[in-house]
Amino acid sequence: MWNLVAGIWVTIAIVAAFFVPEVQNLQATPIAFFHVPMAISMFACFFAAAACGVTWLVTKNQRADSLSLAFGEIGFVAGVITFLTGLLFARVNWNAYWTGDPQQIGVLGTLFTYAALLTLRGAVDDERKKRDFWAVYAIFGLLVACFGGYIYSRIVPPGASLHPNGTLRSPDYKAVFTFTILGYLFALSRIAIVRAQLENTANRLRELAWEF
Repeated sequence: MWNLVAGIWVTIAIVAAFFVPEVQNLQATPIAFFHVPMAISMFACFFAAAACGVTWLVTKNQRADSLSLAFGEIGFVAGVITFLTGLLFARVNWNAYWTGDPQQIGVLGTLFTYAALLTLRGAVDDERKKRDFWAVYAIFGLLVACFGGYIYSRIVPPGASLHPNGTLRSPDYKAVFTFTILGYLFALSRIAIVRAQLENTANRLRELAWEF
């Protein structure tokens, strides 16, 4: 039921992006309505991964670890989509896929970091250590994402970034923008929950295999 609601919500959000007025001095407004909310959703997923990782460290509840891993993986996918749509948006508006913009560099650095962290988790055989290490990895990944997405772009010289700020939060776009963000957050949360359930099932099967 909720998965269906998430699907309908995201579909409406995508369609609505094609009916909002073009942002002044910017082309491909529908891409922006996909790109920016997806970037926000990426950070939300990384935050959830870190929070669930801390919960695992405190409670040793396997479900918390499964949720942490799921949100980390879904956040990584959201980051890849953010980066690719950012390349398309840059090509349309600034005639180059890669402009060296601080936002592009920040997201790419975050993706490389998270890819390494996910790989490191898979390289550990001991399940308890794997979960402990991942909890720390998730916290570190969140810090890297915050630096790459927010701090780095603000410490570079003025004018180094081509990204417009606050455009989609203007009254003309705020309603659709907010609706889209909430829809993507809800949809990605549902996907993460399903992924966590699969991880819990896999953990249970491994435990049963050891019993036999």
